[in-house]
Amino acid sequence: MKKIFVLCLLLLQILFLSSAQALAAPTVPAKPADGTFVVDEVGVLSAQTETVINTYTRALSKRTKAQIAVLTIKSLQGEAPEEYALTVLRQWGIGDRKLNNGVLILVAVDDRRSRIEVGYGLEGALTDGLAGRIQDDYMLPYFRQGNYDKGVARGYTAVLQTVLKEYGLEIKNLDVSANTRFADDRAREINMSDVAAFIVVALILFGFFFGGPGGGGGGFRRTQHGGIFYGGGFFGGGFGGGGFSGGGGFGGGSGGGGGAGRGW
Repeated sequence: MKKIFVLCLLLLQILFLSSAQALAAPTVPAKPADGTFVVDEVGVLSAQTETVINTYTRALSKRTKAQIAVLTIKSLQGEAPEEYALTVLRQWGIGDRKLNNGVLILVAVDDRRSRIEVGYGLEGALTDGLAGRIQDDYMLPYFRQGNYDKGVARGYTAVLQTVLKEYGLEIKNLDVSANTRFADDRAREINMSDVAAFIVVALILFGFFFGGPGGGGGGFRRTQHGGIFYGGGFFGGGFGGGGFSGGGGFGGGSGGGGGAGRGW
């Protein structure tokens, strides 16, 4: 009888600890609606940055089936960044189901941790080392200043250019005409002309990828640290309202833990 009692206590303790860990673990946000590839739970990203990321990931997905998503959260609540990021990548299904060519950029603001999680199909192009260098050179310097918006914008641009290179493409090869149509709709709502709407879009996209105030030039060049500088600041101003209707969603991709994490 005593052995049974002790066994029951052990089982109860195991159940209690398991429940406590489950409650402590951060929940994975619901998969975004089709055409949306950014979930900013902390509210550190501008509407302009969200719009550009959604626009170019949609165009990237249409052209190559590859997808890049961004998630900001307050805290990992003790969970390892690589485990949480992989869970999100799999649950959301970032990338194509057959090609597994998805990437997740994760930022945990309160923990001061970031992670670039890479799907199976892109591990050869976006290696663990490169994923780490992108964070070191283009994200963390801004994160340390509290400028998460610019850090994410720069990091996204670097990842986008890396993925495009794997498919023999450049940013200019992507069709982002859908974003122009969205801006035209917004222009009619606020009584702007179609020409003005086009100019707004052109300035935003040019500034995002080729540098705005404090930004660098377009494309990439060698830095003093031996890395590659990717263009990608953002142009001040622009229109609000991240994203636009239409477009496909995540394709069911997966991964196995490729990528790298950083702290600051």
